[in-house]
Amino acid sequence: MTYHAELEAAQEAAHRGGAILQRYRESGARYGWKHGDPLQGRAYEIVSEADVEVDQVLQETLLGAFPDDAWLSEEAHDDRERLLHRRVWIVDPLDGTREFLQGVPEYAVSIALALNGQPVLGVVYNPDADEMYAATVDSQDERFDLEDAASLADSFMLVGRGEWHYRELPPVPDGTRVMPVGSIAYRMALLATGQGCLVFTPGRRSEWDIAAGAALLTAAGATVTDIDGDPLQFNQAEPSVKGLIAARSDIHAAARELWRRSGWRIP
Repeated sequence: MTYHAELEAAQEAAHRGGAILQRYRESGARYGWKHGDPLQGRAYEIVSEADVEVDQVLQETLLGAFPDDAWLSEEAHDDRERLLHRRVWIVDPLDGTREFLQGVPEYAVSIALALNGQPVLGVVYNPDADEMYAATVDSQDERFDLEDAASLADSFMLVGRGEWHYRELPPVPDGTRVMPVGSIAYRMALLATGQGCLVFTPGRRSEWDIAAGAALLTAAGATVTDIDGDPLQFNQAEPSVKGLIAARSDIHAAARELWRRSGWRIP
């Protein structure tokens, strides 16, 4: 199947959401705390008024165009009826809320469409840099191509700012460079367009954090798994995955073997 109409609608939604984020960046956004996911070790998570407003616009745009689809969003009530649907939009209105509030230009609107549990379309939009990454899994867009580094030590791995700060990273070969980036959706989009050779995160991630990036990386030919090397499945009853490793297949295998031999375990 092709998803031209869905991809066009998702890009329109991302642009609309991005415009809202930039308005709040200029005027300032109020923020507070919401209950987090205990499985991810977070009792509370930060949320801003921008997150909520963007979610409303994404719903209006996408469900307005495709009213029979289901919805899974970080900022919306989780209607478990989605489990009965083959097509589900999985969105994070603002991935990288902390960076957004701190003025760090590493946040994004993240939109994915999953079909039977697999992401078939991904859109990641960084409005601060006006960078739009959009593809279906069978896209022939030449922008989506993995870096051709011969090994992990020949490039750099993309990790979260918090993971870097709190030293939650496994051992890597000498000389490997690490590039901290705020939004994981943005990190995955960068990897899918040949910037770096591996995205890694050790802890649990919600589906809305990674679904769009997984679609972009699939379009680029990457291997994308959880921390144990198992394939990802979306629109689950508990919408989270156990860590993430994404890279070209040989880099992916080499990284997992390195960490297995080192005896490294998630902190």
